[in-house]
Amino acid sequence: MLIPITDRIKMVKASSETGLLVANSLLVEDDLTLLIDTGFGRENAEALKDFPVDYLINSHFHEDHVMFNWIFPEAELFVPQEDQEGISSRQTYIDWYGFQILGGQTVQDWIFEAFEWREYQADQVFTDGHKWKVGHTTIQAVHTPGHTQGHYSFWLEKERVLFAADVALTKTGPWYGNITSDVDDFISSISRLKALKPQVVVSSHRSLIEKNIDEQFDRYLAIIFEREEKLLSYLEKSRTPEEITAQKFLYGYQPAQLVQAFFERVHVHTHLKRLLNLGWIEERDGRYRSTR
Repeated sequence: MLIPITDRIKMVKASSETGLLVANSLLVEDDLTLLIDTGFGRENAEALKDFPVDYLINSHFHEDHVMFNWIFPEAELFVPQEDQEGISSRQTYIDWYGFQILGGQTVQDWIFEAFEWREYQADQVFTDGHKWKVGHTTIQAVHTPGHTQGHYSFWLEKERVLFAADVALTKTGPWYGNITSDVDDFISSISRLKALKPQVVVSSHRSLIEKNIDEQFDRYLAIIFEREEKLLSYLEKSRTPEEITAQKFLYGYQPAQLVQAFFERVHVHTHLKRLLNLGWIEERDGRYRSTR
């Protein structure tokens, strides 16, 4: 379903999928047609499969953002330089998620089957500040790491429209469930996007956001620190990662318990890394304790 933002800019509202994570996309129809992300569900894929797209952009390497790249074979595919290998290499994708390091083999197998995962070779890579001029509309890449090391958002300055991708402003809070995710980077990225002062935010996992945008960025950021306080309080006594994971402090939901358990484990791994770097916790013999 296409939701107009301006006469040239539309959100592709992801179609519902049972047991499959989907994501909204951004479509710009000008002298050239540009589409950001293709994890918009099978119903949209069927409707858009013959749609002429000139530039196809992936915001990052996750499966719910690249799933239907293949239905646009004539488009020029642009991917982030920092996430290129996660899109083009099955093994790098596995490594970056941490499936084999943190016991995620079953989740890995489910994702590859459910999302019909495949490797994609980019025509072009882009970095921070890259601009696509497609007629009257200019789209600028904004590097917003944290969710992944190569996560990008996209800024349409003249229209004050921001495609925030997975700086998603969801009630569940920031997702940093890869071993290559970085909480400190995520904090900086949220602040960078808020500073743009967008009038419309397109989230990959919500509908259009047009009201109280500053407050919503603030609330989204605050969730990180609320999680952190729970974690530090629990670590007043020495704990193992397994004990921390069982508390479910950091990641609240997934459709399957198996998936939830794995990504909680990865969130714990990622957040502990931040706290170790800050010197707020210490690790001894695989157990963690607060020093703050």
